[in-house]
Amino acid sequence: MFGAAKLTGRFWFRKTWTGKLVLLVEEERPRWFGRGGLTKLRWRDARLLDLAEAPMRTLMTLERTYRAEYGAGPARVLQAVVPSGKRGAIATPLGDAASA
Repeated sequence: MFGAAKLTGRFWFRKTWTGKLVLLVEEERPRWFGRGGLTKLRWRDARLLDLAEAPMRTLMTLERTYRAEYGAGPARVLQAVVPSGKRGAIATPLGDAASA
């Protein structure tokens, strides 16, 4: 329409009224009556081809690493926070302190 728009690499999610998550991407568009190289930033819904562009590669790597950590694994144990006044004290897991 007005020329090629470039993605900035920033993204966000919005939720529709029906509960779907929609990926929003930020792009630089040339101004309509702009002189020179003036651009304007705007947010729009992402298209499937936007995920193939170079600025969105960080989003794809983020998805891959998040899913790897999401799988079933050992449960994490909460650790007690030691106040700064008792530096020599040993922190015990909360599960052990409650059962003792």
